[in-house]
Amino acid sequence: MLRHTYNPKVTRELAVMRVVFPLVGLLICIAILGFYLWRLHHFERTVATIEAVWEEEVHRRGVKIVTMAELSFSRTTPTGESIVCRYNFEIGTPHDDFNIGDKLDIVPATGTCQRADIIGKSEPNL
Repeated sequence: MLRHTYNPKVTRELAVMRVVFPLVGLLICIAILGFYLWRLHHFERTVATIEAVWEEEVHRRGVKIVTMAELSFSRTTPTGESIVCRYNFEIGTPHDDFNIGDKLDIVPATGTCQRADIIGKSEPNL
């Protein structure tokens, strides 16, 4: 069986690419995760109230049952104006035991009510 041999320069470049490409991919993933965590810690948080809750079947890599909820919350614009929002979000699985009236800590997206990152259930004030 014949093997194809490469020029030593090409072999060296291929060896470098085998190391460099995964490292670049890892750095991109770390940057995305870092930006997401920075956003959760530095953007304004608000408390959302669960107005309605139901289970829904979704088809992502097979069939999965998720808990959906209608959340109501208010967010403030950069000018200080308060905007009341009501929107449906996926908040977890049936095992998370969410009920109507529960309070959730969220980070709403800037400029829209249609996206929010859910941090978790609000701790009751002691």
